[in-house]
Amino acid sequence: MNLDALFKISHGLYVTGARDTQDRLIGSCIDAVMVIEASPAQIMISLGKSSFTCENVLISQKLSLSVLPVDTPDDVIRNFGMQSSKTTDKWKNVPYHLYQNLPVLNQASAYMTLVITQRIETATHWVLLCDVQAVEPGSMAPALIYADYQNRKRKENKMTESKKWVCTVCGYVYDGDIPFEELPDDWTCPLCGEPKSVFVQE
Repeated sequence: MNLDALFKISHGLYVTGARDTQDRLIGSCIDAVMVIEASPAQIMISLGKSSFTCENVLISQKLSLSVLPVDTPDDVIRNFGMQSSKTTDKWKNVPYHLYQNLPVLNQASAYMTLVITQRIETATHWVLLCDVQAVEPGSMAPALIYADYQNRKRKENKMTESKKWVCTVCGYVYDGDIPFEELPDDWTCPLCGEPKSVFVQE
């Protein structure tokens, strides 16, 4: 089964905001969000059971939702999607403000606060039906669509794979697991011992 086909179903990328039981600001990046009703406004979201944010949202019964704009930097998505709020203060790395005492991104194209009214358990997720408590337009920039984000990542990966760093002294081609740009400044060519500075990108 080719799961890539599921990405043809269009949806966006969002950042949830909440507070844990110690009153710390937490949050995560999600993609499963759907407007169910406009009046009264209701939204359905899905949170992974293993998420620290999900664990705490089920206790507090409320959260914020920031709609990511199309020009959202990848590091913002990685910040909220590739690490846990249990061990990382994700909000210290991004411009944000409190909206009804919950964090929302300053750059959001729209943001809102939600109150959970119903929940459905699946094997790996909680599907939450939420009433929209309040909503603001934010920047109103076009939203980042998940399929576009995936295409952007594929292009970046292809460009990265095609890059070669070659030693201008001996011709050694670097093929290590660590990206060449992230190697320490004192790294040297394993063949001729010349410094990193003599390498060029081809």
